[in-house]
Amino acid sequence: MLPISLMVLVTICYLILLFLIAFIGDKYQLPKRFKPVVYSLGLGVYCTSWAFYGVTGQAATTGWWLTPTYAGAIITFILAWPLVLKVAEICRQQSLTSLADFISSRYGKSTRLAGLITLVSVCAIIPYIALQLRAITDSFTAVTQYQGVTGWVDISLVFTVMLAIFAILFGTRRIRPSEQNPGLLLAIGFESIVKLVTFLLVGIFVCFWIFASPTELLHAAKEHSALTAIKAPPGYVYLTQALLGVLMMFCLPRQFHMAFIEQKSELELKSARWLFPLFLIALNLFALPIAYAGLILFANQDIGSDSFMLQLPIYANNDLMTLVSYLGGFSAATSMVIVATIVLSIMVSNDLITPKLLAHEQGKRTSLVDSQQLSPNRLLIIRRITIAVILFAAWAYYQSISNSELLAVTGLMAMTLVAQFSPAMLLGLLWSKANHKAAYRSIVIGTLVWAYTLLLPSMLQDSQFYQHYFAQGLFGFEWLIPTALFTVDIDFISHGVLMSLGLNILTFIYFSLTTAPSMSEQLQARNYIRVKHDSEHFSYGNTPLTLGDVRILLVRFFGVTYADTLIGNYYGNKQVHDEYLITGEFEAKVEQELSGVIGGPSARLLLNSAKSQRHALVNDVVDIVDEASELLRFNRSLLQATIQNVNQGISVVDKELRLVAWNRRYIEMFNYPDEEIFVGRPVEEIIRFNANRGFFGGSSKQQEVEKRITYLQQGIPYRFQRVQKSGQVYEMNGNPLPGGGFVTTYADITEFVKTQKALEEINAHLESRVEQRTEDLQRLNKALGEAKQDAEQANINKSRYFAALSHDLLQPFNAANLFSSILQEKCDRDDIRDLSKNISHSLENAEQLLSSILELTKLDAGTIRPHIDDFYLGTFLQPICEEFKMMAEEKGLEFHANIENVGTRSDKTLLRRVIQNLLTNAIRYTSHGKVELVLERKLNSIFLHIKDSGIGIRDEDQQRIFNDFEQINKNKEQGLGLGLAITSRICKILGIELSLKSEFGHGSEFSIQLPVIMLSDNPIPTVALNPVNPVNHQDLKSLKVLIIDNDDAVLSAMDKRLSEWGCQAWQAKDQDMAVQVTEQHQPHLIIADFHLDDGVTGLEVVKFIHQQVDSDIPIIMNSADHSEEIREAIREQGFQFLNKPVKPAALKRTIKQLVK
Repeated sequence: MLPISLMVLVTICYLILLFLIAFIGDKYQLPKRFKPVVYSLGLGVYCTSWAFYGVTGQAATTGWWLTPTYAGAIITFILAWPLVLKVAEICRQQSLTSLADFISSRYGKSTRLAGLITLVSVCAIIPYIALQLRAITDSFTAVTQYQGVTGWVDISLVFTVMLAIFAILFGTRRIRPSEQNPGLLLAIGFESIVKLVTFLLVGIFVCFWIFASPTELLHAAKEHSALTAIKAPPGYVYLTQALLGVLMMFCLPRQFHMAFIEQKSELELKSARWLFPLFLIALNLFALPIAYAGLILFANQDIGSDSFMLQLPIYANNDLMTLVSYLGGFSAATSMVIVATIVLSIMVSNDLITPKLLAHEQGKRTSLVDSQQLSPNRLLIIRRITIAVILFAAWAYYQSISNSELLAVTGLMAMTLVAQFSPAMLLGLLWSKANHKAAYRSIVIGTLVWAYTLLLPSMLQDSQFYQHYFAQGLFGFEWLIPTALFTVDIDFISHGVLMSLGLNILTFIYFSLTTAPSMSEQLQARNYIRVKHDSEHFSYGNTPLTLGDVRILLVRFFGVTYADTLIGNYYGNKQVHDEYLITGEFEAKVEQELSGVIGGPSARLLLNSAKSQRHALVNDVVDIVDEASELLRFNRSLLQATIQNVNQGISVVDKELRLVAWNRRYIEMFNYPDEEIFVGRPVEEIIRFNANRGFFGGSSKQQEVEKRITYLQQGIPYRFQRVQKSGQVYEMNGNPLPGGGFVTTYADITEFVKTQKALEEINAHLESRVEQRTEDLQRLNKALGEAKQDAEQANINKSRYFAALSHDLLQPFNAANLFSSILQEKCDRDDIRDLSKNISHSLENAEQLLSSILELTKLDAGTIRPHIDDFYLGTFLQPICEEFKMMAEEKGLEFHANIENVGTRSDKTLLRRVIQNLLTNAIRYTSHGKVELVLERKLNSIFLHIKDSGIGIRDEDQQRIFNDFEQINKNKEQGLGLGLAITSRICKILGIELSLKSEFGHGSEFSIQLPVIMLSDNPIPTVALNPVNPVNHQDLKSLKVLIIDNDDAVLSAMDKRLSEWGCQAWQAKDQDMAVQVTEQHQPHLIIADFHLDDGVTGLEVVKFIHQQVDSDIPIIMNSADHSEEIREAIREQGFQFLNKPVKPAALKRTIKQLVK
């Protein structure tokens, strides 16, 4: 169970994120290459919460792996592709705004038909929205166990208010020139990604987390009794719902909007043809596995199959996946609700309310230009109220319907209802005889049959009223039973679809054959049946237009000047007359110009009527012109309303310099009396009126008036500022109009001027403040530099301190170890020999403990800094493998190494320490069997696995072993419990991952991951090491050895140790003594300490000896300072290195290697 506060916060943050995405989509242009993908994802609004949660429920009850409504959508984009392209092309050409606009435009722009479609859509979508509210509420309740307040106030009301606010913010922030909303499209595309990703994540979680694998899940499903009871419905049920899926691509208002209104080019549709089906298939990928898992795990529980998506993560007690599943369902619900309410608000305002307001204003004989009923603010308010009303109606429906089974079938019922538009829509694209009466009556009949066969039984089936009047058939006729009309007894939904659509289609065909379409319907039918592309041109008759015909149309809508300019630009200096026949190209140009004023459909109708007057009735042509005039009046009204509501003053004068237009802000800014401003007043009089009021200062009034009139007469753009008596500052911008006249805008910039003056004052003092701040910054930088130097010096001192401390603490153990080994060999008595072994073991433990503590101290103090190099891994690992191969063989273990010589990047010194620690542990805790070092390459990484056949580690101990001084098997193996702690810290410094896999009693496997890089130089061949038989080395007798050390005890112990092995040893404490011994006795081997007296190093001494005697005597360097810098410096010279305290066995083995 998740906290309620967390879920509320997540929900609000998600909605805010959606709004930000929509805001960005509106403000910034999306790169062209991403638009097809975003458009394709926007079609994902088809997937609602009913589909998100319901696909698993449907799969659990039917066994269908692909939801039939999704299958129908996929079929549409594959088999009905030409029809999709045709609808999209019509929407682009006709500049349509909604599904109602599309269908009503086909039938002569019938407002009556558009109103009917809008009403039916509202009736269908409100219950569908209620279904989304139920999904959100149920998922929130399941996740939080929140039960809400009884009665009419519960969590669903909170979600309704939130969705209403965000739908209003999404879709009604401003009136758009078209109903395309790029911000909304981007937000819905993002929600589609959320739905897909969350569904896949839950599916993967079920298949690979709750169950070990899909194979295990399927195996369990085959053996479970609940799944054997699943019986797929008859095939016609699937086909019926698939048919609904096909029709929803065209008849579902929100889907029509996203697919055809929001699309801008055919390129977007082509991408969607394969992206959208893939999206739907991906959403069904895990439907059956999730359904199987729910049926298995909740077989004896009262948990609905529609809730498996949420209940499975809750069952697994995984809060993260529960939150993911909730967000997926919430995203599916919000995308549907937001788009559906916005689309319905457009349809209601455009097709129901706006026509009523227009009729009301015309009935009052009020000028639409001056009317405020259709102002942008009024239209926005209408749409906002519509969204709120729709959402609260859906909430009320959800609250009033307690029957969960009714809500469960609401989705398919809503689809069936909007499918009643399909005959009028789709047959209207193919059949020229289709007409308005047939379309209207077929939708009415289909809706009534839908209500009788689906709505009535679902809502009243258990009531006495239904049982008395309908259960046995209306009026007692058995063939009128609502669920078995005409004695057809099939599935409930299939029956409703068959009856409502069947009678709908019959009605449409009958009235299309018995009634004739009007002239305007015939004209529009051609634009729908034969869709024109931009390059295509056709006419109703074969009579071409003359230049005189075109000139009349252009003059009527644009004026003489613009008409002559357009004709002149096209024909140039060519002599043409009014009887000249125009070309198809020029006709397309004229149609384009007219479309900008009266719309594409009206422009096409005018041109076709002018070309074929003998085929058209006079009244029809008059109707067309009246329609165009009405549209012009509407456009003028809309323009006037826009001008009245801008924040700037505007005045317009004609070419005769007479005032022809202004807005309310212009009157307010200059406080004109009502009688001073009227249409046709010479602007010179207005300027003189202002001069008399003292607006132009103390200069000559006549001169100021003449100056302004000259600007207007010459058509010179101007811009200047004026300070009014009130102190307000106005900025005037004047620009000439193309056909003569002048437009001037007046902006109040008082606040801007005040801000500018304040900035100038600030700037006057800014330079001195900048200088002061610069000095302060310099002093601060100097102090920071000094602090950094102090910190670096402290770090250096700390490193030196740890090195000296390590050397001084470990040095005494060296002599003690050597003496102890000699004592152990010389003892004849068993009790003394055992005592000697215990001493050696104690010394070794003390030395290991001290070394590990010092190393941990260095790591925790931060004195170790990685030095990253590029190197070949095989070359790096070869000496390590050789060293540990011998250690393993001494213990009787097999050692395998399979090394790939690839390039990698890390700190070689620290990486070597990690590998050595892991190999040491593997050999230490393996009593028999083998130890392996294996490289495994995956993509751009290489994994180094160290495996053993030792005792293994229990699951509960696998995290604890990385703690300091933590030993899991204290009584069996010897260890200090610091090796893995050191290894873990080094891995963190290197930034590499250390992982462990172990099974108690069957060994362990430690792994680290390194990057693979390409190196330019040639690598050495791949190294493969396998166990070999021990090599018999020659005896050490008569071997001459020079020992160099500044500690007398170490010299004495080393001398005795070598003498016991039969060697001849000489001692030296400094360079002079060493050179002297070398020249006198020519030693075969030199064993030297690194740190000598007076800052001299043993490395310098042996290099000097090599130069003096001109001989490469084998060298073994040893030191109690375990720093990697010393080890690396010695290895660069090709010398062997042993840590102090020196182990006799390691010393003897190294000597034998050098002298064999």
